[in-house]
Amino acid sequence: MNLPAAGAFVTSVRDGETGTVTGHEGGRLVVTWPSGRVTRVARADVRCGLIAGQVVQDQPRSLRPPLGEGRVLDVRTLGGREQALVEFWTAGERQWLPWEQLVPVWSAQSLFEQGVAPLAGFAEQFRLRHLALALQHWHRTTGALAQVDIDPLPHQLHLVQRILQSGNLNWLIADDVGLGKTIEVGLLLAALRARGLRRFLLVVPAGLTRQWQAELRTRFGMTQAVIYGQDFEISDPAQWPLFEVVIASMDRLKHERHLELARQSGRWDVVVFDEAHRLSRSLNGLTYRTSERYALAATLRALTENVVLLSGTPHQGDLDRFEALLELLRPGPVWRERIARLRLEPQLLAGLVIRNRKADVTDAQGNFIFKGKVTRAVAAPQNEPEEVFDRALRRYLKQGYDASRENQKAIAIGFVMTIYRKLAASSVAAIQGALERRLLRLQRQGQDDPARPDTDDSNPFVEAEEQVSGTRSEFFSGETELLRGLIGLARGLRAHDTKLQAFTRTLIGGILAGNPDERVLIFTEYRSTQEYLVQTLNGLAPGRVDVIHGGQTLEERAAAIAHFEEAGQFLVSTEAGGEGFNLQRRCHVLVNYDLPWNPMRLVQRVGRLYRYGQERPVVVFNLSVSGSLDDEILRQMYARLDAVATDLASVADEYREGLQEDIVGEVASFLDVSTILAEAATHTPSRTQARIEEALERARQAARQQDDLLRHSSGFDPDALRGELPVGEAHLMAFVDGMFGQLGVTVTHRLHGGQVWDIKLTEDLQRQLNLKQNQRVAFSRHAASRHKATLLDSRSPLLSTLFETAGTYAFSGHVAQTPIGAGGTACAVLRWQDDRGRPLSERFVVLQRQPDGITVNPPAFGHDLLYPAADTLGVPALTPDAWPDFELALHDLLAAGASDDLHPAGFLVTGVAWAGQGAEPG
Repeated sequence: MNLPAAGAFVTSVRDGETGTVTGHEGGRLVVTWPSGRVTRVARADVRCGLIAGQVVQDQPRSLRPPLGEGRVLDVRTLGGREQALVEFWTAGERQWLPWEQLVPVWSAQSLFEQGVAPLAGFAEQFRLRHLALALQHWHRTTGALAQVDIDPLPHQLHLVQRILQSGNLNWLIADDVGLGKTIEVGLLLAALRARGLRRFLLVVPAGLTRQWQAELRTRFGMTQAVIYGQDFEISDPAQWPLFEVVIASMDRLKHERHLELARQSGRWDVVVFDEAHRLSRSLNGLTYRTSERYALAATLRALTENVVLLSGTPHQGDLDRFEALLELLRPGPVWRERIARLRLEPQLLAGLVIRNRKADVTDAQGNFIFKGKVTRAVAAPQNEPEEVFDRALRRYLKQGYDASRENQKAIAIGFVMTIYRKLAASSVAAIQGALERRLLRLQRQGQDDPARPDTDDSNPFVEAEEQVSGTRSEFFSGETELLRGLIGLARGLRAHDTKLQAFTRTLIGGILAGNPDERVLIFTEYRSTQEYLVQTLNGLAPGRVDVIHGGQTLEERAAAIAHFEEAGQFLVSTEAGGEGFNLQRRCHVLVNYDLPWNPMRLVQRVGRLYRYGQERPVVVFNLSVSGSLDDEILRQMYARLDAVATDLASVADEYREGLQEDIVGEVASFLDVSTILAEAATHTPSRTQARIEEALERARQAARQQDDLLRHSSGFDPDALRGELPVGEAHLMAFVDGMFGQLGVTVTHRLHGGQVWDIKLTEDLQRQLNLKQNQRVAFSRHAASRHKATLLDSRSPLLSTLFETAGTYAFSGHVAQTPIGAGGTACAVLRWQDDRGRPLSERFVVLQRQPDGITVNPPAFGHDLLYPAADTLGVPALTPDAWPDFELALHDLLAAGASDDLHPAGFLVTGVAWAGQGAEPG
């Protein structure tokens, strides 16, 4: 039978008296009794002396790591052995353990309640112990220490805390484009990893898989993030457990072979769907029509308890589709009924949807982070040769559309005609190349090719005209002759291209006149136009022109962007290449050489620059040709879109600068004008404009409906974080500096603005961490990479050791007499659990006694934590009769944080501090 450890409480079997084991002699226990009497007793003469409520420390007999401190909840006898049920707060678990390895210790609360005055010399330990707790809580609730140089914005921290403190991980994040959804998800996953969750599946559009991987790896240190189908394949379902963080294309995963493998992938802790509005399910009569993507989502939903959906446009003007997304978050008949009442009970969304608007978010100082956007229309006059070509092209297009309507089998001809119209509106080079390819195809002999390009859902863009050349037979009689004439006219236009001249002389010349080194992002829909512009721009700035397009690898795009930001001046991007990259750091000028028919594409283009980190107003130039029918329609449509957004912003409950930009994107998401423009070839201009006005009005109403509904979502509240203890990177540096002083680590140099330290470790730390004596550490990833230093983040063994040391009972600092606790201060960790008893949410709080009551998380305490603490002498200003006030405040906080999904799990008082009355620092 094991002997109780020194310090354990034992109860005499003979008389029920409880004493403390002070040693062992010859297999017997040396026990000190309350009277001071010391005796030697046999193991069989004593039993467990622990009672419920005592705080104990785990001292294992094996080599396993100790579980730390915990509170005894119960004692039992099982199979003749006595055990204690202990709740360990650090480990977040409850365990039945042999009582012999549990040693009672004085907790901060028991010292306070017993009126034990702290000795001098523990003020600094008190500060460092609670710095460690505050920093670890900061990381567990925001993921911030996964990447200390991210500098998370208040709305991002609020979003992660809202989710983690809600007691439910199933949420739809409906933030505007440009608010950092990858950072939000990265912070969330990092915080969940700190809580022990490991398996994450991210289902994203195919074009964004590499971007997601890069973000998770570089920003959050998730080096194990791999892409299904690119970095690894699954031949045997038994291989799935090898991969913890998986990124997969939704259009790859939806196909039956991959879907079947996904069904066998096992349980996932969290599944994230990016661009969740692509998961469509619509009501058709009394039955649902489910897309393959939605079926994929439903399949994966059965493999996880937690789903996070991301979409800036979740409503899409269709309440049925929106409700279908909500049913992914909350499946089952009870929630289906609640969601069906959404029109009557929109407040339901406060616990399902988080929506942040660009017009609302601020930096840590409360300043709005978006500097605004200015849009300018630049119209190039159409010259006579261009008018002649335009009329000839319209005749060709009309015959093509007529042929498409007359022959249902030739419906694809209309698709080709529409693409030709877009190419003509893009550039003379684009339409000329397409017509020449069409003529060449007609002159060839052989089997017909399909008229449509491969329109895989993963790449909705058509950027190369060779994809739409059509069949090798004429669309209509006489097409070949018409093509020869058109090509001849097009070739004569290049020398007098008024659009190109307006671009180079008026636009680029004007931009560079103010700043010759200004960087400019240029968007076009087509590769042929891109090549046309690059040839021209290379003459203006040799070696300073970069391109990105859909045919490049992620590495090639990244290299082009890096060159543009470091040494380039012009970056010409196609629509397909423009997905997912961000340039706000070095560029604020955008030129749309052609205007997309889908207004949401234009919003997404602008989103490459108009996003967090942009320090200047974004300037957008939209180029068009006066006189061309399609250009006129597009120009008027975008002007009217801006007017509608201005009108909606002006009648908002509270007009905010930047709200108009939010509404432009909102209305654009509902504005479907592609069909109208496709029909414009056979309609009068006035009829086409009327149809666009009708579409705008429908979009306006849909945007209003969405706004009326989503205003009930959770959103960024600038005051939400003001009740939390302010913690940041400065606190991390203060903690490390203080702990180095406690452990004898020498800081020999502080370099690069204090971001890099050269240190010398003690021999004990060298052995413990298996490191050399001299080390270089950094507090930001940028500094660590640039100066070849070790980053002190959540994965750092050194930082982990500092946290563990500060949290041990031997480190002390549970109680202190110091000015940092003037008036009396109690620090505590509060926790809430789900209906199965699993810990879900926590909060670190500081309660400070004031003349008018208890203050929670006083900002001054966070400031005091930054500086070494001094001891005070004198009579303690706090007495045991003050404890009920603190306990009542803790219970009030537990009640305030509880919800239907979140139940109080208790609190742990981690420290108490108070100053001496009228005392001076010692």
